[in-house]
Amino acid sequence: MEEVKYVDNVILDKELFNLYKGLVSHNGWNLTRSSLGGDVGNFPGFIVRDNDQVYNDYWNGYFTSLYERIKISFYEKYKYKLPDLISRIHLGAKNENSMTEFHSDDNSDSTTILGFLTPVWAKDWGGSFQVEENNVDFKPGKFLIFNSSKAHEGVGPSKKIPYWRISINYIIKK
Repeated sequence: MEEVKYVDNVILDKELFNLYKGLVSHNGWNLTRSSLGGDVGNFPGFIVRDNDQVYNDYWNGYFTSLYERIKISFYEKYKYKLPDLISRIHLGAKNENSMTEFHSDDNSDSTTILGFLTPVWAKDWGGSFQVEENNVDFKPGKFLIFNSSKAHEGVGPSKKIPYWRISINYIIKK
């Protein structure tokens, strides 16, 4: 089993609060959808970019710039150079009623980077992320990297909390 690699503190606290505020005020969210039943294209969240189609210029610019910081952080920690080609940028949101199924994002030639964007999180709120047998606790500002063909799921909060559990999902092509 391949280990899930991660870096912490790519986005610092003050920026996370500002980012979260901007994201939740954005009117492009679709929070009534679900990825149950194998329809992973129907997730609760919003699409920033999918292949060559950009759906939101502002957020595409922000998250493309953020990807450069993510690449630097992974290189500093693992001496691992991430590819440059971003294929997809999606944001997902979960509350205590959200449910998803295990799924994969793409084929084995792609890399998934998942980042936790909620600025405050208590361990007893749940919200973990699982990649096959690897369970990762939700921690604000943490970014994970794994092969896009690996089965994974994000768990919503275990109880009603004052925040949405927001994550970003990049698909990177080699």
